Amino acid sequence: MRASIAYLTTTSATVPVPVPLPTLYGAHRMEVLGYHRGERAVYLREHVGAPMPIIHVVRTRGEHAGRMIALSKPPAAVAELLPMDEIEPDAWSLTTRVVQRRALRIPEGRPIRKFAVQLTVDPVIGGRDALSGRTVVTAYLRPRAQLDRMWAIPGEPLALARVTYVGVPEGIGLDKHVALLVGRDLH
Repeated sequence: MRASIAYLTTTSATVPVPVPLPTLYGAHRMEVLGYHRGERAVYLREHVGAPMPIIHVVRTRGEHAGRMIALSKPPAAVAELLPMDEIEPDAWSLTTRVVQRRALRIPEGRPIRKFAVQLTVDPVIGGRDALSGRTVVTAYLRPRAQLDRMWAIPGEPLALARVTYVGVPEGIGLDKHVALLVGRDLH
């Protein structure tokens, strides 16, 4: 218990340091490009402030289903992507669990809090066959996250959830998004 109190009192979370840290790229934003029915994959574009955005894929079937994987080049079949309809996130709940606490040292300043946070998105009312989306992210300053938006995947009993958390340790902390594949009761 003493170690966790020392961690909370010796790391900073709310006040800027006397010399403001430069903001390199700003917050990371993620947008849904669409769903490719033949590949059974959702394509995402993450804007990180750099000249080129990062393209991610989330497969809905197979060994890597539900994992957000960065691609080395944009997909060839962008024109074949189906649009995804936004759905209300009220029928889903986000659960967070801190699995690790650390501190990140910055030059000429106090260390800032760094957390490994497990994020789980579940349907509020679901049966035994409901698919939960789960991932672990690195959050800075505070381990809070928010279920931001959701999209239905065309022709599938699945949805894509976007969660916002403080994941960029620049300035006083900037937002970042992560996508999770979730599903409804299949019966």
